Amino acid sequence: MKQQCLTNEEIDSLENNAKTIDDKYRLKYHLMPPVGWLNDPNGLCYYKGQYHIFYQYAPEDPTGGRKYWGHYTTKDFVHFIKEKTALFPNHRYDSRGAYSGAAIVVDDKMHVFYTGNVKHIGDYDYITDGREHNTMYSYSDDGVHFKGKMCLLTNVDYPQEMTRHVRDPYVIKKDDFFYLFLGARSKENIGVILVYQSSNLHDWKYLKTICSDEPFGYMWECPSYVELDQKQILICSPQGVESQKYKYQNLYQSGYFIIDGDFRENYTLSTFFELDYGWDFYAPQVVQSNDERKILIAWMGMPDVVYTNPTVEKGWQHALCLPREISWKNDKVYQYPIAETKQLREHKHVFTLEKNKEITLEDIVFEMHLDKLAKKSFDIKLRQDFELHYHNQIVHITMKESGCLRDTREFLVESIEDITIFSDTSSIEIFINKGEYTFTTRIYDVLQAKIESTIDIPVTYYKLRNYEIKNDSK
Repeated sequence: MKQQCLTNEEIDSLENNAKTIDDKYRLKYHLMPPVGWLNDPNGLCYYKGQYHIFYQYAPEDPTGGRKYWGHYTTKDFVHFIKEKTALFPNHRYDSRGAYSGAAIVVDDKMHVFYTGNVKHIGDYDYITDGREHNTMYSYSDDGVHFKGKMCLLTNVDYPQEMTRHVRDPYVIKKDDFFYLFLGARSKENIGVILVYQSSNLHDWKYLKTICSDEPFGYMWECPSYVELDQKQILICSPQGVESQKYKYQNLYQSGYFIIDGDFRENYTLSTFFELDYGWDFYAPQVVQSNDERKILIAWMGMPDVVYTNPTVEKGWQHALCLPREISWKNDKVYQYPIAETKQLREHKHVFTLEKNKEITLEDIVFEMHLDKLAKKSFDIKLRQDFELHYHNQIVHITMKESGCLRDTREFLVESIEDITIFSDTSSIEIFINKGEYTFTTRIYDVLQAKIESTIDIPVTYYKLRNYEIKNDSK
């Protein structure tokens, strides 16, 4: 009888026989699935001298399917090892997928928490009935091999007013206790975060529910908690938020609340702030580096959207965004590619992009800095169809056919001083005012960068080299 999920050997065979290498849109300096589907980053942590980047992985189908945990490791965010698949949906309580979660290092062990997805066969809506979202646990002594899998919480352990949508555990230690955050959807279709407390990582007691003063969407996915400059930041991805002209324009959003007070006792949440204004940014998670920087990584994609990436034809889909250091400045979260990204630079060119004069760049895989933009309106063409316009404090971006149904986006920026662009074969990440605003998207064009502007702009350009990724040999 065939196993309920693939073995590592079967996944290795899928990866080794994949045709993904033939795809011109494979990214050069972003992490992707070897084959199949990738979504949320999971279990980000620094353990035994290296960073561990897990991710939702469906190797059997580039449009999704049964989820495993894929795994990359790195010491410098330039050289990576593609490790063996880490977690499998091979348990009674995770049979339909090892869904998203987090890791924490305690007593020289990596402790992993994730959602075990189970869907029952029958006439169910899979919101109020027919689904189990179980909080699962496993641990590792080396960061690669996992054991001790067990179920910690099931539907009966969540508050009765919750639907069956309770998932994406994130664990922190604060003072003498561990706290587990779970994204949830109430029976009144209100997004919330459930908080549990433990002294030993195994026995969890419900503590409270974190919610906004007014309902904000019907589900808060992928919670993450970080403290920046003594500010408590609750990151999550709300679903069901009504779009506005310049805000909340994606199907689902990703951003943060500021917690005023102690989330364990009396607190208030600020309004919600978006983290990225592009089409492809979701489920961000934060890891603390070995030198205490806070590094954010997100899925460069979006669930449940109508558009499909043309890479599906080659057997793969999606990627992770550039790792970004986040900081607290000017009363908001800034994010900017981590310093290690500079190691990718190869050739530097400094020039002036003259008004209405088209320039063909050396390579479409680049880092580019546009300076001295203060108090100016301008129009910039960056790739075949990608245009950025700035007038009357409105950033207007178009991608036309290269966006594959990602077409037009607008958001407000009071003033632009500078812009940094990271362009890869099929992605663009834009950082305005050194990370005050960001914009992330996939794009599919002719892979030739011709740039043009309506004003003179000083430019610093770097051609970037590829990530170096090796397969695990153990």
